[in-house]
Amino acid sequence: MSTRKKPLPPVNISQLARDHGTSRETIRKLRLDGIDLADDKAVAAGLACSRAKSTSPAPTGGGETLLEAKRRRAVADADRSEIVARRESGAVIEVAAVAEVMTRLGAEMRSRLLSWVGNLPPQLEGLDACRIQAVMRDKITELLTSIHNNSTIPKS
Repeated sequence: MSTRKKPLPPVNISQLARDHGTSRETIRKLRLDGIDLADDKAVAAGLACSRAKSTSPAPTGGGETLLEAKRRRAVADADRSEIVARRESGAVIEVAAVAEVMTRLGAEMRSRLLSWVGNLPPQLEGLDACRIQAVMRDKITELLTSIHNNSTIPKS
């Protein structure tokens, strides 16, 4: 027995491509795949198979399909646009700006608390525990109120 393939019958590739609404290159690929171009059903099945391959999602190498990657990219772009719009409207601020404000507030609080070391002992001398607590509560309330009123952080 011979292992050679039988030659396929001659077919007008251009006419076949027009009849099936595809390109001549696609018809040539079908011929190379061994599809009998004289059999319309075989050609239609081959075209359906090649069209299914071309429209099916292709893996991107990261475990997701191209369609999933495009969808993820669109969501990320929308999120980025929303952040930019909210930043421009003042609804959100940069982390660096928050860090700067917090550093300034921390330094101010530290400075005021350390000033108590020299100021408070004379004021607390001779007072009972109840009166010392009242003086400390007033000083702490005054400090926190002052920092709150003078901060650039929006009040809630």
